[in-house]
Amino acid sequence: MHSIGCITKSDSLLGAGFRELVVQPLDFTQHVTPMVRQAYDCIHPRDAVARANRAQELLDRIGQLEDERRARLGPEASILVDSPLMVRLLLIVNESYRQLPDARADLFDKAIEALLRVDYGREEEDRHELATDWEDFREMAQHLAIHMHQQGRDQGREIDERALAAALREKAEFQPYIKAFIGHARQRGSVVEERDGTYRFIHLAFQEFLVARYLAEVPGRDSRQAMLDCLTDHLEDPWWREPILLLAGYLAKNAAGAARRLLGELAATGTTANARFSAAELAGAATLEWQKSGEALRTRCAQRILTLMGDAEALRDSRPPVRARAGDTLGRLGDPRFDPRRWHLPADDLLGFVRIPADPQFKIGTRSRDKKQVSQVVGYDVSDDEINDLATPTPAFYCARYPVTVAQFRAYCEAAEVRPGNANALRDADNRPVRYVDWREALAYCEWLNQALASEFLAGNEIARLVGGGSWRVALPSELEWEKAARGGLSDTVYSWGDVRDPNRANYDDAKIGDTSAVGCFPANGFGLHDMIGNVWEWTCSRYQAYPYRPGDGRESPNPSNEEWLVVRGGSWSNHRDLARGAYRGGVLPGARGLGLGFRVVLRSAPVSSAPSSVTPDSVL
Repeated sequence: MHSIGCITKSDSLLGAGFRELVVQPLDFTQHVTPMVRQAYDCIHPRDAVARANRAQELLDRIGQLEDERRARLGPEASILVDSPLMVRLLLIVNESYRQLPDARADLFDKAIEALLRVDYGREEEDRHELATDWEDFREMAQHLAIHMHQQGRDQGREIDERALAAALREKAEFQPYIKAFIGHARQRGSVVEERDGTYRFIHLAFQEFLVARYLAEVPGRDSRQAMLDCLTDHLEDPWWREPILLLAGYLAKNAAGAARRLLGELAATGTTANARFSAAELAGAATLEWQKSGEALRTRCAQRILTLMGDAEALRDSRPPVRARAGDTLGRLGDPRFDPRRWHLPADDLLGFVRIPADPQFKIGTRSRDKKQVSQVVGYDVSDDEINDLATPTPAFYCARYPVTVAQFRAYCEAAEVRPGNANALRDADNRPVRYVDWREALAYCEWLNQALASEFLAGNEIARLVGGGSWRVALPSELEWEKAARGGLSDTVYSWGDVRDPNRANYDDAKIGDTSAVGCFPANGFGLHDMIGNVWEWTCSRYQAYPYRPGDGRESPNPSNEEWLVVRGGSWSNHRDLARGAYRGGVLPGARGLGLGFRVVLRSAPVSSAPSSVTPDSVL
């Protein structure tokens, strides 16, 4: 039995003395697992091995379906297997076909067929009607599904009986069956069920699939433009995400060539920047779900997303969460910006390093004269710790275009045969910045990369030549180098792009992503560097000391103690805009790890070193 709760409903149609039972969704461990195991106890009563194996196979597939659903729709998505009826349907499909289909569209198609052919009728006449007319019922159900879904998320889940009948009367061929269709819904014998005079699909997933099937079948399999026209107004609407993905899956099962052509055209459609990103991401996600989509189509979808991410106008006019979703899909498709043969470093001649010119007049921090203005912009009094009026010349150096990614850090772990200190460091998408890495792990990555770049594997590469010669070293940036790179050639501005906050320029809390994002989802600064602000805090090699900043004053000396604070810069996805700016200084201990703490590397011509010193600032993680 699954859990129910009871409440008294004084205005119930059945009278004040009756109770309404509110059925709660099944819990996988408490309810689904024992139901499946009990079913296979009955199916294989004399074969303990068979019943255990078959039960576990089905439970594993159900778990996979739920994980995939959360990955597509977010962690708050409703569960798919939420009732005994859904468990029964999956059991029927699993036994009829010896396993659940890998493709969701195929699974839902078979489940709906099983549901409509189940004998729910009480009279012989009912049983005969269900056995012979289930295909007519499916056509009616999909017509009803598209009618309801077009009402939108707020109005599209339920329909009253009068509106339901009116929708079905739109098709003359349905009219002889409307009464029977409604009758079966009342008996819970259809994909539609009745509750207190209103009707809904027994699960939203069935409504979504039938919308997809309608789009595929009614316009005709070769009418790609008709399908795209139906989808144009819905590309940005999460309510339509599943129907679009299921449409591709249904076509892939029944007409692979048509599916490939549709997805190729979908990837390139859209009239606004948001719609273009959404369409490209949907096409990529559908291609990933379809195991036989082919490398050519995956490459085409990846290249489309990458083209949009390189388009300044598209970045400016699209919303950050839309770009972040596209960035994750790009990572799953295989991000062509990075070369897996070269430890997932950027696939360009300089391996992602960008030359930062020398600046004899550079001043780190915020000027005394600007403190009041900056405080007004960010909404609080900025700390004296960031006030500085003295110039600190910066020599030329190279800075990595992106923070170190998950794929790059994994390449290090595998090559060096080390485990990350926190397993979560490798669980994000490959093209997101690595996080949960402490200061010494970041240093170890730098040392390994020096050895990798100096190997004969990269003979002839300019960056490898600099490192191999011994005069240039990969390292964590000093605080001075970090801020010089982050400002992108600007000086004395509140943010690295100017004096006006702009959540479309960096992944901080106002961007509404709620997590890290694939590197490069936001515009580059004036030097061509991405994500210097937001996404993750970045380790530096500098101790947290007061300004003025003087080279050789001990703040960059190696081997700090575990109690000495080190500077982190840039803010993260979870921080307010007052922290996500070039001059803000954060401080943490070397052993800190966090869900918003990562790093990037620089290439400099000589190490910076001197005697140690320390100060205790506020922690920002």
